Amino acid sequence: MFSCRAAWQRCGPLARRAAYRLPQDVVQRRLMSSTPGGSGENIVYALLCGGALVGSVTYAYNTVVSDHTRYNERIAEIKARPTTEWVPKPWPPKSKDEEEV
Repeated sequence: MFSCRAAWQRCGPLARRAAYRLPQDVVQRRLMSSTPGGSGENIVYALLCGGALVGSVTYAYNTVVSDHTRYNERIAEIKARPTTEWVPKPWPPKSKDEEEV
């Protein structure tokens, strides 16, 4: 207990001084912009992101519409094929010896 108290008395002021000085020395302050509303880079980013969004939505819409028409054409083609009536195999199955005779 005594050694902890002695260490705290010796290192405590140093730690407090370092803790108070740290934010002032490490964190850099940002300069204010000279133009109101920003530097103009935000407009470029907004245009790029907006263009990418419009392009991706257009691509997705065209893909969904073309896939929908292709799907309907394939279903119509499958339904137009001639189908044969399914006949089940007789039960119980015959053994191999009976089939040969």
